Amino acid sequence: MSADVQLPPDENRFRGKLRLAGIALFWERLFPALWPALATIGVFLVLALFDLFRLLPGWLHAILLAAFAGTLVWALRRLFRLRPPGMAQARRRLEQASGLVHRPLTALSDRLAGGGGDPAAVALWRVHRERMESETRRLRIGLPSGGLAATDPRGLRAALALVLVLAAFGAGDQWRARLVRAVQPAFAGVPPAPPPSLDAWLTPPDYTGLPPQFLQRDHQDAAIGVPTGSTLLAQVHGGHHPPQLQIDDATSDFASVDPQNFKAQATITGGMKLSVVQDGGMIASWPIQVIPDLPPKIAFATPPQKTQRAALRLEYQASDDYGVESVKAVITRQGGKNDEKLTIDLPLSAQHAKEAKAASFHDLTSHIWAGLPVEIRLVATDALGQTGESDAVRMVLPERDFKHPIARAIIEQRKQLAMTPDDRRPVSEILSDLSARPALYRDDTLVFLALRSASDRLLLDKSATAVPEVEQLLWDTALRVEDGGLSLAQREMRDLQRQLQDAIARNAPDAEIEKMIADLKQAIDRYLQQMAQAMQQMTPEQLQNLPPVDPSHMVSREDLQKMLDRAREMARTGAKDAARDLLAQLQEMLENLQAGRMQADNGQAGQAMQQMQKMMRQQQQLLDRSFRNSRQGQKGQQGQRGQQGQRGQQGQQGQQGDQSGDAAGDAQQQEALRRMLGDMMGQMGQMGEIPRSMGRAERAMRDAAEALQHGQPGDAVGPQTEALDQLQQAARDMAQQMMNQAGQQGDPNGEPSMRPPGQRVDRDPLGRDRAGMGNFEDEDVKIPGQADVQKSREILDELRRRSGERQRPPTELDYIDRLLKRF
Repeated sequence: MSADVQLPPDENRFRGKLRLAGIALFWERLFPALWPALATIGVFLVLALFDLFRLLPGWLHAILLAAFAGTLVWALRRLFRLRPPGMAQARRRLEQASGLVHRPLTALSDRLAGGGGDPAAVALWRVHRERMESETRRLRIGLPSGGLAATDPRGLRAALALVLVLAAFGAGDQWRARLVRAVQPAFAGVPPAPPPSLDAWLTPPDYTGLPPQFLQRDHQDAAIGVPTGSTLLAQVHGGHHPPQLQIDDATSDFASVDPQNFKAQATITGGMKLSVVQDGGMIASWPIQVIPDLPPKIAFATPPQKTQRAALRLEYQASDDYGVESVKAVITRQGGKNDEKLTIDLPLSAQHAKEAKAASFHDLTSHIWAGLPVEIRLVATDALGQTGESDAVRMVLPERDFKHPIARAIIEQRKQLAMTPDDRRPVSEILSDLSARPALYRDDTLVFLALRSASDRLLLDKSATAVPEVEQLLWDTALRVEDGGLSLAQREMRDLQRQLQDAIARNAPDAEIEKMIADLKQAIDRYLQQMAQAMQQMTPEQLQNLPPVDPSHMVSREDLQKMLDRAREMARTGAKDAARDLLAQLQEMLENLQAGRMQADNGQAGQAMQQMQKMMRQQQQLLDRSFRNSRQGQKGQQGQRGQQGQRGQQGQQGQQGDQSGDAAGDAQQQEALRRMLGDMMGQMGQMGEIPRSMGRAERAMRDAAEALQHGQPGDAVGPQTEALDQLQQAARDMAQQMMNQAGQQGDPNGEPSMRPPGQRVDRDPLGRDRAGMGNFEDEDVKIPGQADVQKSREILDELRRRSGERQRPPTELDYIDRLLKRF
């Protein structure tokens, strides 16, 4: 056979595997050659990340760096002698990795040397190649082997890797700074710099009420919320060069306190990232989110209203994310100049309140705009000076309608003086003429002196302040002529109420609040006295025009004084919010307080109404005694359980005998009260229809008397409460009958009374006035009851007693002192 029948080598099928085998073979040669260099670098990184180079003097640090550099160059020399493997080496690597014997890849590349013309030889060669090709079907490259077992039999490479991981973890975010220090020896006697330590605080603005926040260096959570205007204080200890504070792209240097301490302070108003950098390395970094201070919001809680006495009632509700600092009402005249405005400061419910709601009363009848259409806007201001405005409300500013002719004449001259302040003489002459007629203003000496003083001052005082002061004097004089000292007393009372509410809102000392409450109590007394005097001076026609009064809607001076005493007690026990709400409720009552009269058609009806009021008072007293006796009985039974072994049954019987004696006396009074009601029902039957509520009250009294006769005061509380409620309903029914019989005409000699219109009786399940405040508590105001106040007082006394026992543990004494600071 000729040479062309010889089979050529066929390596195309294995070209890809041969290439991969060559790469694996090159790696197996490269890694052992590279290992000494990697080990040198690993040792250097361990020393650098553990920051051990800083402990060395500069000269020794430099020698070690040179040694590491020389070792690294020596270790890398073997790399330059490496050569890529040949094709024969790749075939042999592939055969060994596949576990093939007789080197089939090499055999497939062989040629038939002789006997090409011998058919037997050719056939034998062909069978041999087929056998080799069948073995190549199991070819695999295999994973390259590092070959480090021979060069590192002790496995130091694993220990080096573990120590390197520990060093990286220990370095944390200082790894950059430590690597920089590792390649920078400290020469010329400069001591090695210690690893820098960082302390950073964020202090929010005072108006936010938020505490300072310490920034952790390893903070990796969500962005830190930073109120705008917060102050950052950062202190770094260590390092040769001053650190830098970075807020996004803005950079500022730390100030050097001494060679080892640095300090920086900045106000944060924006940015998303806060960083501290020193010597080219990052000491700490925090993602931040600046929280803006939004402007406050304010709106009218109710539309502005005119009260019974022509005062302007303003009620608002405001809110701010960190607290409202001030609220004002800005009044402008419709169609007037933009720069003409009247600004009124409104009271705050509390200092720095995030939610504020309050009502206030303002007497603007003396203003020149009284009776004119105006626009009112509310303006709220926060600590940053940001403002929020409400929508404008249009109304006619309340105006005082004077009835007395002298008062009207004085007001006319006041208006004339306001329009033409330079033309004083005509006004002075008319005021002088009015002063010469004392009979027209009840010979009031104060009015005479005020008119003469105003007249003379207009002529003699040429200063700029004379006209405004005379205008105010004329207004006060007209008020005195119109209703005596009633308006002046009411103005004084309003001022004291506003001052007291402001004092409670700013947590004034108890002594200051006590004095203001005492002054307010006297002002209320003077106000009520002036109201009574004004009624005494009324003509019969004026008395007839007074609105009739439901007895259950009446309020007395004692009721108002009780509310003030209750507010004082709340302020003492720390319930400042409840005290402020109660004072606002009291102010609302006083503003709506008006004179009235009892409506009666004859003497018999008036006597019946008085008798009904007397019966209600007696029923209330019986109810209070029954309630106290039931409470004392419960306490006595609890005490007897702990003393039965000493006293026995005799003491228990003695106590029950005392309670039975008290109950028997109350039972007799209850029965007498029931008979009195029966007699009244007979009288009402003669006058007209008997109210059904009287029958229900009579049945409830009978049940209460039976419970008292059996010595069960607790069982009598419910019927007595029902009897009291039915008596009140009966009084209202009687008053309605009297008004229906008399129509709209009244008795000039009717009994005067005072009431806040629209109020109703509201009692608790025991029949007592709700919260002990009379019949005027607003259901929306959560006023603590008498029991709550008493309990608070007992707790406060107990805390003060324990604070005096200095033998108690310091932690407990510190806790008690912090509780007492709130009060």
